[in-house]
Amino acid sequence: MYTRVFPREKGIEPYAMSEKTQAEIPYSMLEYTAVFGKPILEAWAVPVRLVAAILRVLEPFGFKADGVELKTRAEKLTENAIVFRRTPPGVTFTVGVEKVVIAAENLDWSDAEQFMRGARAGLDAVVQEGKADLRVQHLVLAIHIQLKTKPRHEVTAPLLSPEALKLLDGDLKMPGVILQREKCSVVIDGSLAFANALFVRINREHSPSAAFDQMAEDLRNDEMQLFDLLGLEGEL
Repeated sequence: MYTRVFPREKGIEPYAMSEKTQAEIPYSMLEYTAVFGKPILEAWAVPVRLVAAILRVLEPFGFKADGVELKTRAEKLTENAIVFRRTPPGVTFTVGVEKVVIAAENLDWSDAEQFMRGARAGLDAVVQEGKADLRVQHLVLAIHIQLKTKPRHEVTAPLLSPEALKLLDGDLKMPGVILQREKCSVVIDGSLAFANALFVRINREHSPSAAFDQMAEDLRNDEMQLFDLLGLEGEL
């Protein structure tokens, strides 16, 4: 995305520049979820109308009719869904009875504005055609961070207190952390997909009135704060 230059903010002490660890993100998944106040059952009575309304606004962003999949034979009503897949792949827009889920693989910050325009257009179509009202919005970022110049246990060891490091025995392989706050959480663990890499999941809840650009700014700040805390830098 861009080279990080981390300021001192929110009470976090940056590592000394000599201790910065070079890192890159080989894979990321962004998932946005809008949960409705009540199921949009009326809109599902004639799902073709819902498909047409959404596809009309998503077509300028690379979505085509041959990328639409109707999953309407599930035994549970809430498991039915309409999935819109973008061509080329990497972004899906899924409409259910109770929520909308928009997922994007390896999204770059340079693509963020276009992604938000498409997401907003699709969500507005669902709200209008389905007469939906939003109860809450969630934004989740899952990333694998591959470390280039330092073993991962050295990067995450400072996250645990000396007392916590006394637990159990044997060689230290991967200290991690799970932090839950009122409307957000972060998980830092070892990646199983990439060598010498961390897996990080940031989850933040937003009000139904929160704008996409504000949610994106919060996510960007969360990511910067994470890299600052861990003493990482690189082209992301």
